[in-house]
Amino acid sequence: MKELFTKIGAWFKKVFRWLGESNRPKHLLVGFLVSLLLGFNAGFAAGCAAEYKDWAHQGKQHGIHIFKTGSGWDWLDLAATAIGSILGGLIWSITLRQFVTVIF
Repeated sequence: MKELFTKIGAWFKKVFRWLGESNRPKHLLVGFLVSLLLGFNAGFAAGCAAEYKDWAHQGKQHGIHIFKTGSGWDWLDLAATAIGSILGGLIWSITLRQFVTVIF
């Protein structure tokens, strides 16, 4: 049984290694906090706005296509923000549902 958990842990480290690179933990945290306060859509919109800012700044130097390397748009940063937004949005929806149930 211990070997199974070791293999599962190694798989998670391999799959989610990208999440520890660059400033992606910050994207995850900010997406979580924004969506915790304002819902999933707000967290995802904040991530898109941050990537647009990066793309608009870098796009002048490396081209405007967002699928090009070096364009400033980072899909993995957006994915990290989306994961944080999903987690925060789930907690937000559960607490909001409980809050509305208590009031009404």
